[in-house]
Amino acid sequence: MNRPVHRAFVVVDVENSSRLSNPEITAMRSNLYRILDEVTDRAGSVVANDDRGDGCLLVLDLPVLDVLDQVVESVLSGVRTHNNTVGPLEWIRVRIAVHEGYVNRDDRGWSSDALTATFRLNETSVVKGTLKSASRAVGVVVVSDVVYQGVVRHNYLPKVTADEYRAADIGTSEGEIRAWLRVPGYPEPPLPTAAAEHSRAKTEQAVPADEFGSINANNMFVGDVQARTIIGRDYRGGVA
Repeated sequence: MNRPVHRAFVVVDVENSSRLSNPEITAMRSNLYRILDEVTDRAGSVVANDDRGDGCLLVLDLPVLDVLDQVVESVLSGVRTHNNTVGPLEWIRVRIAVHEGYVNRDDRGWSSDALTATFRLNETSVVKGTLKSASRAVGVVVVSDVVYQGVVRHNYLPKVTADEYRAADIGTSEGEIRAWLRVPGYPEPPLPTAAAEHSRAKTEQAVPADEFGSINANNMFVGDVQARTIIGRDYRGGVA
């Protein structure tokens, strides 16, 4: 086995891509990869850019602080610009998961438990449901507890601060994992109602009132947003 290396991981997926027709998928992929290509060209240090059908895995040889500040913000900005220049049927919204850890590479690609955890973060119902609840947003960002505790909570940079993040205890096949969510343009992520109510009750039982006011959310299924023509726009008709 090759010697493992420490890398940052970014997984980007497009919301509701399974509902698109084949021509729509082709157009969506073209728009998404145009945005990602522009981002990775500027960022540099991109070790891998692996196609995932309706999304992409980026493996980066960058500090995760720079990934959050440069790569993630550039992806969101690119999606926002795209949505402001096309009609509603061409809007896209993204889920972005960020983690870091050791990874191995062989002839077939990259693998590690840290990489697997990044995909799991991005696919959870709480993350999907939060984006569906945020009708004005272009995306949701979810980071692992490792990234939050090691970088985000220290408020090193103006665009990488803890203010907009909220905690979510997300159920997986291997038990609960702690993640942190933010929705750009929102003072706090609009967690699905049932999950938020459950998490508040759980927090009141488990966390003293003077502790940092995190919101915990169990995994749950959330219905899809039907009104595509409002997705991605802010209250003034622009994009959040």
